[in-house]
Order: sequence, then C-alpha cells, then structure tokens
Amino acid sequence: MFIAVGNSINGGTGTGTGTGGGGSNRTAPVFQFLLRPIDRVPKFYQLAFTSQSVFPFSVFIGETEYVINSTADIVSGQTSQLGVPVEASVSFGAKFELFGGRGGSVGINKIFRFDNLIVGLETFSEIEDKDFSGVTTLPAQILDDLTNCFSDATGLPSNIGLWKVDGVTNFSGMFSDVLATAMSDAFGQWTFGDSAIIGGATFENISDTDLASCLVQWEANQGSSVDLTGEPFGGPRTLSETTYPSAKAAYDNLITNNSWSFRTSINWVP
Repeated sequence: MFIAVGNSINGGTGTGTGTGGGGSNRTAPVFQFLLRPIDRVPKFYQLAFTSQSVFPFSVFIGETEYVINSTADIVSGQTSQLGVPVEASVSFGAKFELFGGRGGSVGINKIFRFDNLIVGLETFSEIEDKDFSGVTTLPAQILDDLTNCFSDATGLPSNIGLWKVDGVTNFSGMFSDVLATAMSDAFGQWTFGDSAIIGGATFENISDTDLASCLVQWEANQGSSVDLTGEPFGGPRTLSETTYPSAKAAYDNLITNNSWSFRTSINWVP
C-alpha cells in the first residue's frame, strides 16, 4: 500500500522545564503501527520510499529522526513488545510503501491526521482500524478518483462535509459497507463537478432522512450532468414524496436545471 504525503509536520517549541520538559518538536503522529498477528516478537517493519517522493524529507519513528535523501534510504526497525504500537510521523514530500516482515506482521492500524495525506483511490483499504471519527484535519489534496477510498469504515471524519471534492471524477463505492451509524447528511455540503460519476454503493447505508437532506443541499451550486445512475444509495431507494416533498422538488430541479441522471437510483412513491 502506498501513502502519499502533502504538507510538513510542525509542532510546538515549548520551553517548559522540570519533569514535564518542553513542547514536542512536531504534531501528534500521523500513523500508529500495531502488531498483526499477535504471535511472536520481535516483529519487523520497513518504510521504502518511491521515486515520486519529493526529497529530502524527514521521518520520525518515535523520537528518532531519519532524513530521507533518495530511494536508497530505507527506514526499518522492530517492535519488541506485544500490543505496543510503533508511532511514526512523515513530513512533506514522502510517498512510501509499508512492508511487514515475517508474513506481513506489521500494518498501519490507526491514522490520527489527514492534513499531510493525499487522499485517493483505495487509500485506506489495508488499514486495520478504520474509525476516522476523531480526525478533524483536512487532506492536503484529494485526487480525482476516490473509488472504494473509505470502504468498510466504522467512523468518518467529523468535518468531512468541508472536503473540497469538485475536482473528483469518480466516487464509486467510496463509502461502500460503511456502518450506517457513521453516515450522515454531511455529504450534502459537497459540490460535485461537471460529469462526476457518483457510482454504485457510494452512499449505500445512508438513511432515507439523510439522503433527502442531501438532495435538498445538492440542489444549490452544483455542476451539470452528474451521473447517479449506478445506484449509489444501495440499490433502488424508495422515498415518499409526501414525507420528503422538499427532497422531491430538489430531485426534479437537479434533473431539469443541472441535467443530473438518476435512472432507477431513487423510486418516488406518493
């Protein structure tokens, strides 16, 4: 799995004394590695950096800094205690692959920040702990293809409605199999670009009420010819015009005024 990184990691420069010491020289770690599976120690990990990286940049493993000048520089180490995570921070320009020694025994478990990550196609597909509900930072960049990017997530970023996605061309399956409790009408804040493909199962577990709210919000400031024909709401979704009259009006206006295509994605009944 490759992870691309955007802006640099900077932290406080505190001057406290005594046992508390000064402030950290960087922010909270971006990645936390947990052992997988729990069968023996030590476990080995390795970060290898691709030629697409912008050299030089720094990598912190715990409090140890590694300056990466080329693809020849590899960061490796081992964990020696079961259940004790290895924490890593990566600064501007890095694009790396995480290798797990001894049958893939180490993997990325939890991400604390997005502000130095480039989010795109299947970004989090191999992460074990997919609860992103505590993340409030924004991605450095959002790629044009978000296919399956957050599939199987148990929690989503609390500020995901603020993400700028008008340059995305394909959202297919972005939130497939995401727990219903993690879905909301925050996606209604998104502005889709012209001819964006929302794709199948993208918002499959969103509730009827939240979907109706999204339709009302999407009516404003949207691109044209947005394609929702692939049943992004988990198959043909039946909504009541009586229960959601504003959503039905927004749906009709999106088709008439913005040339949106729904086909059988929503079935309206009295």
